[in-house]
Amino acid sequence: MPDYSANAGLIEALAQETIHRYQLANGLTVVHREDRAAELISVQTWVKTGSIHEGAMLGAGLSHYLEHLLFKGTEKRGPLDISREINGCGGYINAYTTFDRTVYYIDGPSNAAGTIFDVLADMSLNASLPEDEIIRERDVILREIDMGLDDPDRRLFHTFAHTAFREHPYRHPVIGHRALFEGVTPNDLREYYHGRYAPNNLVLVVVGALSETECRALAEEHFGQKPMRQLAPAYVPQEPAQLAPREDRSTGDFNIVRGFIGFKVPGLGAEDAPALDVLARLLGNGASSWLWQSLREKQRLVHNISAGCWNPGDHGLFWISYLCDPGKREAVEAAIRSELSIAQTRAPQPEELAKIVRQALVGEVNSRKTVGGQASRLGSAEVVAGDLGFPQQHLRRLSALTPESVLQAASRYLVETAETAASIEPKKETVSAPSINTGAGLPDFEEVTLKNGARLLLQNGGSVPKTHVRYVSRGGPLWDPVGQRGLTGVFATLLARDTSKRTAAEVAATIESVGGSFDEHVGNNTFGLSVETLSGDFPLAAELLSDSLHHASYLPTTFEIERDAQIASLQEDDDEVLEWSRRQMRAKYFGAHPYAVDYLGLENDLKSLTPDHVRALAGQLLAGPNALVAVTGQFDRNQVVNTLGPILEALPADFANLASPAHDAPAETGSILLERDREQAIVLVSYPDSGVVDADAYLAGEALDELFSGMSSQLFQKVREEKGMAYFVGSQRMLGLNCGMFTFYAGTSKQQADEVEAEILAEVERARAGGFTGQEWAACKTRLVVRRAQGQQSPGSRAMHACLNALYGQPVNSWRKYPDRVHNLSLDQLTAFAQERFTTDKRLILKTLPNK
Repeated sequence: MPDYSANAGLIEALAQETIHRYQLANGLTVVHREDRAAELISVQTWVKTGSIHEGAMLGAGLSHYLEHLLFKGTEKRGPLDISREINGCGGYINAYTTFDRTVYYIDGPSNAAGTIFDVLADMSLNASLPEDEIIRERDVILREIDMGLDDPDRRLFHTFAHTAFREHPYRHPVIGHRALFEGVTPNDLREYYHGRYAPNNLVLVVVGALSETECRALAEEHFGQKPMRQLAPAYVPQEPAQLAPREDRSTGDFNIVRGFIGFKVPGLGAEDAPALDVLARLLGNGASSWLWQSLREKQRLVHNISAGCWNPGDHGLFWISYLCDPGKREAVEAAIRSELSIAQTRAPQPEELAKIVRQALVGEVNSRKTVGGQASRLGSAEVVAGDLGFPQQHLRRLSALTPESVLQAASRYLVETAETAASIEPKKETVSAPSINTGAGLPDFEEVTLKNGARLLLQNGGSVPKTHVRYVSRGGPLWDPVGQRGLTGVFATLLARDTSKRTAAEVAATIESVGGSFDEHVGNNTFGLSVETLSGDFPLAAELLSDSLHHASYLPTTFEIERDAQIASLQEDDDEVLEWSRRQMRAKYFGAHPYAVDYLGLENDLKSLTPDHVRALAGQLLAGPNALVAVTGQFDRNQVVNTLGPILEALPADFANLASPAHDAPAETGSILLERDREQAIVLVSYPDSGVVDADAYLAGEALDELFSGMSSQLFQKVREEKGMAYFVGSQRMLGLNCGMFTFYAGTSKQQADEVEAEILAEVERARAGGFTGQEWAACKTRLVVRRAQGQQSPGSRAMHACLNALYGQPVNSWRKYPDRVHNLSLDQLTAFAQERFTTDKRLILKTLPNK
């Protein structure tokens, strides 16, 4: 077993970080941490108001409505200026609203700190709330409400919360109920804004390459000029005791069953809060958890099951969520109740408690990978927990728990009379049940080529004690034989399961015992594995990778579990109208080409698979010339080479690569009209894309994708901001090796679908005519460079990029030259890309309309 004696020392070491907390004269709280690992900053405004603070208008979604409107202008900025100004300096701006807070955040380069502070302060304290924008945004949020109604998981949670709580505002969705939202007036919004958006109700969180002196000066200059105001107390109704079980069952046009079982629990400050956190992790956090092992691995009742404890305020919910086949709900819920009864009599083992502490400790380390993550962590501690020292104190409280205290918490809270159950499932009569960092502080990747053609890519650096090991190989749809579509997905999953040395449960328990992660991934062109641990646990990571590559068992029972889970994922995606529409577009666009089906495959093909098919594919793909392993983070270089080298050299040296068939135009062109029993309409417009091996065309397509996406894009501004026709609109790329699909997408109403399509086509013509302005292009290039720098903060992202570069024949260290390549990219190259590919004869339009 791993040695956990170092946990206490690491907890205390993490607690030694220097954090500055102070208040301005107007009552605004500032929390600041200097981090010079990259020339980046994250600045966040945490407003201590959310949907539970809406008083007489509870359930109307005022807080969320205001979040949208703060982007619509101030006394000195117009509706389009905020996002353009931030994107112009390379920053990324966004916001979110939850029950108890509204958060506005900007991540960007530290040399734009003045602009970032100014915009955030102006939005937060000087919003103009013009009436025409209020009315226009109303339609956008109505589209978002429709999107939520079409999202089965979100719909289920709203049903669950509304059933569990009878009085507390947690029973209302943050976005509001449509009927109440439609009654909100401009005056209601202005009164709520002036009553809650006061400096003395705000917390400014700043992390990154900014000194304490600089931060204080900027905070005072931009946030310190508004006077504090009287804050009316927000009345939050108390929840009466629950005396009997509650349930809500819904049916509809769905493929699979989703369900919740839960119990109300006290808030973070309660004495039992750490024990409840541990209990949730024991029951349903990871593949070694009690519920996963019992209901998924042994009883084969569910495809997915998890547990969590959400208790940010004075109340909370302890929940168990599951995904299962139609007809199994009653059995699943009976099995869950049986496991909960066992949890009330079965005390966890000391090593299980130690595993949870380790996982929580690793989670604390992970939160420090990026400046944005650090800022979010500090904001949560200050605003939600009420104390900056809470994360470390919570770890100490977890470490002090005994098995008996966890047992007592289960007996006290997980009782039948306090249970709430909710589910949504198919209608029985219509469903047939199936069985970077900027680079200044990071070295180049070192490339080590082994005798059999396998390659090691090593980059030692980073500010947290983590090591990430990522194995990447060619695979995916191109390698799935006809009639076996989805095979690579099943194969990759089984690589991370049983071996001749450990069962799948033991693999999960082993990695989770050190707080690490061990995952598979599959894409359009690749598959692979990733193992991430604290640096001292690297030998275990290497051992698990070695067992997967050389000793995978592909056991029939595990094969059936994972194959059926992949089928369930297909069905789950098809319940989402946007994902279903994208899948239809991909099939129509690519026709007989292998890329017509994504890595999840086809349901009938998956049902016909056997373990022998998996073994045959493993024999093709597990080969030295097809193996790349990137190691990033903090590690000993010689230890890594001496450990991983022999593991990779043991792979066969023979490998036959496959070429991607050419695909220069859609298999179908014109327009396709589909219908679903949903609330919103989906508009998709697709054209040919370049693929990943043509580096110049890839970059031009990446720039166009950036120009068409985000809040500052003209497409977004026209369709959503000016006309309020869609909640989401933008573009995305499906990239194969030498071909791809560039797709515009939007979620709108049935009545506005044609107009949204027309706006998309107008934007395409603007691109073909070279109509992007110099300001748009300059801001786009800045955003591309900053986005890549932000992605480079993650060791996993750096490792994946390096592997893909090597796999596609690009320089492994091309990230060094990325800013120069972007700077040298011209608008003429973008125009040429659009003129060549975005033509009427190469266009396919697909619209999915509600059939209600």
